[in-house]
Amino acid sequence: MKTVFQSQLENRQALESLLNNESKIVAEAPFLQDEMLEGVTARSGPATLEEAVDRLRKGQTDLSAPTYTEAIVMRTGYPSLLVKNGTFETPKLQNWKDILLHRRDVIDRAIANVGRVDLVNDPQNKWIGTGWRVNEDTFVTNRHVAAYFAQLRHEGWGFARGIKVYMDLREEHQSDEQLEMLVSSILHIEPTGLPDVAILRIDKTALRDTADPVSLQLGGRKPETIGVIGYPAKAIRDNPIDAMDRYFNDIYNVKRFAPGEIMDENHSSTEFTHNATTLGGNSGSMIIDVDTGGAIGLHYAGSALTQNYAVKIDAVADILTRHSVYFETGTGDEDEDTKSAGGSNGSGSVEDARLFEGRQGYQPDFLGDGSLRVPLPELNSVQVLKLARTHSGDTELKYTHYSAVINGERRLAFYAAANIDGNELRRPRRINSFKLDPRLAEDKQAGEDLYSRNDLDRGHLIRRLDPCWGTKAEADLANRDSMYFPNIAPQHKNLNQKIWLKLEEHVLDKTDDADARISVFVGCLFDDGDPVQKRSGIQVPMRFWKVLASIGRTRRGRSNRRVLQAQAFILSQEHLVKPKDLELVFGQGFEEYQVTIEELERLAGHDFGPLRDADTFAVTPEMRAEHKEKLESVTGLLTGSSDHIKPLGSLADVEAG
Repeated sequence: MKTVFQSQLENRQALESLLNNESKIVAEAPFLQDEMLEGVTARSGPATLEEAVDRLRKGQTDLSAPTYTEAIVMRTGYPSLLVKNGTFETPKLQNWKDILLHRRDVIDRAIANVGRVDLVNDPQNKWIGTGWRVNEDTFVTNRHVAAYFAQLRHEGWGFARGIKVYMDLREEHQSDEQLEMLVSSILHIEPTGLPDVAILRIDKTALRDTADPVSLQLGGRKPETIGVIGYPAKAIRDNPIDAMDRYFNDIYNVKRFAPGEIMDENHSSTEFTHNATTLGGNSGSMIIDVDTGGAIGLHYAGSALTQNYAVKIDAVADILTRHSVYFETGTGDEDEDTKSAGGSNGSGSVEDARLFEGRQGYQPDFLGDGSLRVPLPELNSVQVLKLARTHSGDTELKYTHYSAVINGERRLAFYAAANIDGNELRRPRRINSFKLDPRLAEDKQAGEDLYSRNDLDRGHLIRRLDPCWGTKAEADLANRDSMYFPNIAPQHKNLNQKIWLKLEEHVLDKTDDADARISVFVGCLFDDGDPVQKRSGIQVPMRFWKVLASIGRTRRGRSNRRVLQAQAFILSQEHLVKPKDLELVFGQGFEEYQVTIEELERLAGHDFGPLRDADTFAVTPEMRAEHKEKLESVTGLLTGSSDHIKPLGSLADVEAG
């Protein structure tokens, strides 16, 4: 197996540059001062750099005690460049100048996203490795780095008692400047035996003066030159101390940039090896393609004298994807303007649209086939023209166990539809992170600007826990999927939803265990008169609707037949948002109502298909004929007869069949 140095000596350009400038390099070698010569066999061995190169190439050098000419080759051939004021120092060899200096901008952007993992209240360690940003508030590092401060508890990963963790994006040589961000949570740590990866979240209130995160360079070409950005530490266990001091001029614990090449790009399915100069503190370092500045790996182990190992960026991306972490992507073959896949999260970071591959969304046959099949509601001809479409032309956004259909003009959902299995429900911990869906253009969905500095809450259409059923992995994925903005609508913070939020359980309680499944549809009732939230320019809907579909049983003789049943409800917040309210229509004090599905079709402009005839609050055929109207009526006030509308004072008022 080649050592790092033997691999470095295959770089003919570096060697030629080294040998062509022998006298100058020897004269300027900073570690050949008297105080740095201890441990170097100063006058023995090869007299010239060329001889030293030949000995290194043949493996004849004692790497723990090299001669001074051998040490020069080791130190200068593949330098670990100090970072000062956000950029790397100019390398001595011309070949590195030619490669690096014209790419300084993209390299510096990557440098700005790398931080030192600092610990507070740890009795043994001030810092323990390196981490780097994959999006606005998420960092990756190594599992073995996180092991210094992480504890696995019943509810998930937490911090060891009393320990605080910070990411410091500065810590440069001869500078006291810091840019610390508190790590607020440990999102995930890969189990032992899998790629050495951990995902950390920082406190967003700490964000300031930060560069845009770099892209993850997925599936692209093998880079000609790589760079490792991190914080080398004096690691005596794995590296001879004299050789380290000569290599790093006895300067440790500060940010450095080390150029190199990939040695074995397929060391394993998830790993590659490289020959850049690293030490123990480099654990968690970002490895970039110098040409593009894109991240191509996560350094996790190695020795300056033997091998260096990294997790492939595609393996890192797969882990991030499984945990719904958004990131910029690029293959390294595109222009800079075309690297990002998907849409922005509202602050410059982009999530990978491939995150949603394999999502099944709402299933029409969830309750059964034939007469029990419940398709998605159909929009009328006017609404179809307003549909938001994904970059691939789809109108249904599919998530785990639910789907959403978006009104592109209003930037909110026409409706979301979910399947709920009451026998397999789980309760994963809440994730306080809302994200735009990268499959939609940003101007077709409402983001954080709608909820900033006002009384509007981010209200879930499909409740967060409703899709969280099945295996733990499915439930965790559904939990994260529920936090995308297409499933969110603006609701006043004082809106009373005491009945609205319990309707699903109420219907499930009335079903047999064998039929403990329901499908739920929740949407906005859009009206041209809805008030505008000035900061975002988005009209805020005053009413929301919900339809529940479940299975009931009827007896005919000895048979017990499964039948479809459904209920529809409306929630109003108009009295909280603008002076005019619905008291004249509904009666004082009510915010929640049961309505006939036929009435809801008139109000919403949707066709609910088989649910209309499955309504447990149905009207007579005579009344239906009287109130029948064309579905092209997009919106309207609840002005139907009392036979179509029932105020709800409690769950006992619900007509559930």
